[in-house]
Amino acid sequence: MKLSNSFLRKWRFLLLLFVALLVVNLSHVQASDKSPPEDWQLQGMWAALDDSDPNVWSEAMKKMSEYDFKPVVEIPSERVEQIGKLLRDRNWRVRAAAATAIGQMGSEAKQFIPQLLQLFRDDNWRVVIQAATTVGKIGSEDKELIPQLQQLFKDENWRVRAAAVTAVGEMGSEARQFIPQLQQLLKDKNSDVLRAAATAVGNLGWEAKQFIPQLQQLLQDKNSDVRYAAAIIADEMGSEAVELIPQLQQLFSDRHSEVRYVAATAVGDMGWEAIELIPQLLKLSRDRHIRVRFAVIKTMSEIEWETQQFIPELEKLFSDEDAGVRRAAAWAMGEMRSETAKQFIPQLQQLFKDKDDRVRASATSAVGNLESEVKQLIPQLQQLFKDEDERVRAAAASAVDNLGSEAKQFIPQLQQLFKDEDERVRAAAASAVGNLGSEAKQFIPQLQQLFKDEDERVRAAAVLAVSNLESEAKKLIPQLLGLLNDENSEVRETTAKVLGEIGKFNTQQILQILNATHRNREQEAGLRFLAYFTSGGESNTITLIQWLGSPKRYPDQINNFREERSISREEGNKVLEIFADAWPNTENLEYLRPELKAQINKVVKKVNWQPEDITLLNKHYNNLEDEDIKAKIDALQTIE
Repeated sequence: MKLSNSFLRKWRFLLLLFVALLVVNLSHVQASDKSPPEDWQLQGMWAALDDSDPNVWSEAMKKMSEYDFKPVVEIPSERVEQIGKLLRDRNWRVRAAAATAIGQMGSEAKQFIPQLLQLFRDDNWRVVIQAATTVGKIGSEDKELIPQLQQLFKDENWRVRAAAVTAVGEMGSEARQFIPQLQQLLKDKNSDVLRAAATAVGNLGWEAKQFIPQLQQLLQDKNSDVRYAAAIIADEMGSEAVELIPQLQQLFSDRHSEVRYVAATAVGDMGWEAIELIPQLLKLSRDRHIRVRFAVIKTMSEIEWETQQFIPELEKLFSDEDAGVRRAAAWAMGEMRSETAKQFIPQLQQLFKDKDDRVRASATSAVGNLESEVKQLIPQLQQLFKDEDERVRAAAASAVDNLGSEAKQFIPQLQQLFKDEDERVRAAAASAVGNLGSEAKQFIPQLQQLFKDEDERVRAAAVLAVSNLESEAKKLIPQLLGLLNDENSEVRETTAKVLGEIGKFNTQQILQILNATHRNREQEAGLRFLAYFTSGGESNTITLIQWLGSPKRYPDQINNFREERSISREEGNKVLEIFADAWPNTENLEYLRPELKAQINKVVKKVNWQPEDITLLNKHYNNLEDEDIKAKIDALQTIE
């Protein structure tokens, strides 16, 4: 069936809402994993907010969202005010990033609720979602917000209603006070609002049971979006949704594969109550969409944990004549609870020898989920590193990622895979190295070779592996800085991200970052932020960043129309001293040295120098051998 363009547009918006809420919900779970920024990191982020480019501000605020500011970090009041003003910036990326950053400010964030609510009407949907997410974070601690959100539920603009519901979905169990409104919104004519309401209801836990009568109707709705949203709620409710089993069973034959997938997943948490569905699930295990097959077999494994009588039926799937079913069985084993999965180890061992390479690859990938049971599979896994099919070898390398302390037994095999003829295998081997802990440092020479690999995926994987090397990563800074000039944008972007995780840089290293901005116009803002961030806010380095690296506006320019201002003698002396110290470090920087030369000439021309400055000017004349500088010196000498 061909879907209409309007349906697809709505589906994309729905998907975005769901993903945004999923990410945020995960962030609640992982909130304790966020740590406060170190002082040098904080100073680097503050410095970036003073750049002339709004896109650099956006990068800074995105970085802020990675840290926990609430318990111990005191945010200067002028910075709070500055970020608040950015909610009104012309650039949507800046508005969205500001909304995200405000969500990390704790009690300081409450003052921005009126502006955030205004952003619910923003023209850009990314801004709307970020604002809604932040309002939800604040709202769980601010009772005054409740009536405002309740009013927005009735807004005639569907985007505003969807944003308000998204905010409520952020509040977790606190959303219980909105239950009457959510019940009404589950009847909303706009599918986007309905989907957001469904996600919010799903976050209510056991309190969502009072929605079961409505859900029974919604699971039979003629609109597939509605059925899908209702099934999502049932999945979130887990065992509390057993009354919905008859309706979920009907969805096993839904014409939309995504609906079938969610329905199959939803019954997996219902334990013995779902045993009656085993015959239908067995039939669904042959669904034409492999993702549905994966979900079905995983669900069956979860149900059988309540009763052993269906294990023979599951075992048959591992030897089914259809390779797609065998592959689904192998993949599902990788997703099972380890207690369940270990019962199928004999069947998995048979799949290692399957004639279908995709089945062998799926079986190999499942090994990483077996925890303590993996020891008995080590000999076979070692053989799979030599499999004739590159997908199997890549899967073997990927499996090492999840083997914990057992992974070090595969070091010789990984070393061989670094030289594999297939780029996917080399990339998988590089990724595996990043998770070997202290053992990974012995692979540094191989990673350095992979930085020069002909395939961009391999180079990117090797760079990403560095992020797990901890203190050893500093040894690779020179090579990583070189990769900022890689021909592939993904490699450059990955490299910049990894460099930002290593630590504070010295001036010479930051000059290399600034040089890279000239070759990477599309990533210029990200690189300029990286320079600020890794500078730790050191004053002289910040001056260099403001004057070099192709800023949107140089410090001597008043506005973006390049109108210029004068430079005082005091400022000129400071800047030229910093430039003189930087000059030797730019010798091999093909783009930055010409820019530095131009900036030196500009400062020399704009300042009213005095004879006491001749020594400083001579430094630059000796470096540049520029006749204009010589003329300045000669003129000053006549005054003496």
